[in-house]
Amino acid sequence: MKLRLLFGIFLLISLTACSSSKQTDIADEVIFYGEGEHWNVKYIYNPELYVEKRVNWVEMELKDLKLSQGDLFNIDIEFEGRDGLITGNVGDMKTKIKGNVISFLVGTVNVETYKEDKYKIKIKFKDTQDVIRLQSLN
Repeated sequence: MKLRLLFGIFLLISLTACSSSKQTDIADEVIFYGEGEHWNVKYIYNPELYVEKRVNWVEMELKDLKLSQGDLFNIDIEFEGRDGLITGNVGDMKTKIKGNVISFLVGTVNVETYKEDKYKIKIKFKDTQDVIRLQSLN
């Protein structure tokens, strides 16, 4: 009886350890999106751009205030994925600004990127802070 119980536990542990969740490789562009109290954020993963330059675009849209070029130096971010964390000041990055949308390039925070990945971005702007979870729209 003890042998059967031990064998059953061993089998259960083996099956659990060997089974992994299905992760879908990304062949085309995938947008990871999330909404916060003050910001809407997109992380646009393009596998071709990443292979070529090791970067991808982040777009952040401020909901309730008008942005100016000078505001960029008041925005700090922490971008977190499964394998790492990127921190920085948006004003120190190469950016594009159009209306209330700021676009900038970041390296990926995961060694491999899958459609099922989830990201977290913390945005500190003046005296506000948003923590936003991003997940795939596709």
